[in-house]
Amino acid sequence: MRPTKILVTGATGFIGSRLCELLSLAHRLPYRALVRDFSRAARIARLDTELVAGDMLDAGSLARAVDGCDVVVNLAHGDDQAAETQTARLVDVCTRAKVRRFVHMSSMAVYGPSPRTPLVTEDTTPIERWNEAYSDAKAAAEAVVRAAGKRGALSTVILRPTIVYGPFSFFVTPIVHDARQGKISLIDGGRGLCNAVYVDDVCESVVAAIHRDDAVGAIVQINGDTRITWRDFITTFADMVEGEKTVHDHSLDEISAHWRAQRPTARDSVTAALRLMGSPTFHAQLGTIPPVGKVLRGAKELLSRRITPERKMMLKRRLQGRSNPAAVPEIRPVRMPSEGRVVREAYRAWVANDLAKARLGWAPAHSFELGAQRTRDWLRFARLV
Repeated sequence: MRPTKILVTGATGFIGSRLCELLSLAHRLPYRALVRDFSRAARIARLDTELVAGDMLDAGSLARAVDGCDVVVNLAHGDDQAAETQTARLVDVCTRAKVRRFVHMSSMAVYGPSPRTPLVTEDTTPIERWNEAYSDAKAAAEAVVRAAGKRGALSTVILRPTIVYGPFSFFVTPIVHDARQGKISLIDGGRGLCNAVYVDDVCESVVAAIHRDDAVGAIVQINGDTRITWRDFITTFADMVEGEKTVHDHSLDEISAHWRAQRPTARDSVTAALRLMGSPTFHAQLGTIPPVGKVLRGAKELLSRRITPERKMMLKRRLQGRSNPAAVPEIRPVRMPSEGRVVREAYRAWVANDLAKARLGWAPAHSFELGAQRTRDWLRFARLV
């Protein structure tokens, strides 16, 4: 189908900004960008894009944004807790407006942090609730769109991209930042599979989903064709930075032990409560309540008469901690990877893209080598390497 006008939500994000660039400069398709925070819209504002203010939780602003659009591309994903509600409100508005095509950007994360199969396909890999915030939020939002498609409310296409990289990518810039400080950080030797897909290929899958009528009802995975490990991915971009680097390899056992050590115990909670009770600041706040202040003063006077000054000082030290923090040697904790990064880089499955090729008539145009080269060009332009 040839769209009359496309509404793009999530237009100021990484994928959304690049999609707007390609819609304007390569495909010349009419579109409107939904913007919640105009301070983040500089990249797309230079395209002479039609920008419309709106919020995914405000049905009124969504209705105004959808008005006159026959295609909606939903790339928005803000807070994990609100993702399902945001998607439901957009679907409801689009249903009322009789939108002809609804393209929803989901994620490979719907399969959870560690699929139990070495090959992830749309037909054989289950979608469950994984008790991992982002995965569960993506699965819940996608379920809303799937339900609308099944009941015939909308003509839907759902895309599940993998690890999307390219200029401005969250997956690339931290690697370069570490490399500039002389560090390369790996998890489990970097042995996990990196299902990397270049951002332009993801955007072209969106365009294919808009145009192809036989794509309606499809739920497809969008991945590149180059199988690489996370070590390959990380070192490729780290090596773009000149200079010697030290490799920090975090084993999964080390990370698990660190997380266990960070969990507060019952003893920690009791100690914190006792220290709060012994805090002069806490006492001063309580003392502003006349009845409580009177009781506190009476209790302190009674305690002072019954214990020695030495015992009193010992109790203060125990309740408030050391009185001279400068005397405590500073211990710099090892910077451990975030939980999200561990989930990504411990991945062992390959995400197949065969169905996307068949249903969308799409194929990735960028090998990892080509995508990395184009990303390096941008990093040089941005003076990051």
